[in-house]
Amino acid sequence: MQAASGVNVPGLPPLVGTQVAIVSQGLERAHDRARGLEESGYRAAACGDPAMATECAEESGPDAIVVDIGRELGFPGDVVARLRQVTAVPIVVVGCAGTSAEMLRCFEAGADDYCRPRCTTEEIDLRLRAIFRRMEMDSPMSKVNNERGCIRVGDIEVDVASQTVRKRGNEVPLSPTEFRLLATLAEHPGEVIPSRALIARVWGNQYAGETHYLRLYVRYLRQKLEDEPSNPRYIVNRWGSGYSLEEPKRSAARAG
Repeated sequence: MQAASGVNVPGLPPLVGTQVAIVSQGLERAHDRARGLEESGYRAAACGDPAMATECAEESGPDAIVVDIGRELGFPGDVVARLRQVTAVPIVVVGCAGTSAEMLRCFEAGADDYCRPRCTTEEIDLRLRAIFRRMEMDSPMSKVNNERGCIRVGDIEVDVASQTVRKRGNEVPLSPTEFRLLATLAEHPGEVIPSRALIARVWGNQYAGETHYLRLYVRYLRQKLEDEPSNPRYIVNRWGSGYSLEEPKRSAARAG
């Protein structure tokens, strides 16, 4: 299999489902960053007015914030300082001037990380992953660790700690790859996870274009977990978007 372009860093899994607010000068810039992060599995909310940054943060309740206001506006540290008055979530800044003085001002205002101007969205993604890894290591009660429990969706029960799956109380044997795929879907039941993000979590970012592997393992899971694999009610395909793990009563009429 030929690897697609991308970055795969051991120990830095994609932050699938993490809610990120993008604060920029203008919605076009914000939406550009949002689209790039959504391809890696984030849920992104765009704010095109830095003056409204605190209101946007309070309204969307993000897990992290990216401040990328653009070189023409300047002073991202001022935006960070206002955000820190209303939220303690991680903040990554894309610099305007790219100077050490600006970096220092942003860190003093409360930023958790700083990228040079015109950095790639891929760099922002990696820095967010590193921040959340530190949070996981420092706090046993962090959001990531809270997900390592027993997740029930309909008759399916996913035990992340023991890496076992049961349906109606009976254990369903899965391969390691099948389990990683199911566990990723189970972390956000009812939510559509982009195909690219699923591939990155299960196989690595370097295989982002190898969608046939995802389709193959979705078929394997359906054969083991669905009552009627040809009419899936749990693992549902949203054409052009990705897959979701849903309660049968909600997905029966929409499965594909």
